[in-house]
Amino acid sequence: MMYVYAGLGVATIAALTLFGWVLYRAGRNAARVLSEQQNVTEANAQNATMARMNRAASTAPQTDDEVLAKLRDGKEGQ
Repeated sequence: MMYVYAGLGVATIAALTLFGWVLYRAGRNAARVLSEQQNVTEANAQNATMARMNRAASTAPQTDDEVLAKLRDGKEGQ
């Protein structure tokens, strides 16, 4: 009978250890998902900022010399 109790004790400890390991892994995976979502949000914000900067640079006022050179080369409006 002693072996039955010892076996049940070992099985209980093994089950609790496995349960704790599964919970630990689930917590790490949840943290990783949250971190990746934050990274995507930050990347989208940076992309939007870069798009606005590029749009502003492409429509920025030009110097008189640049405008005249474009008109002379026939590139204005392209």
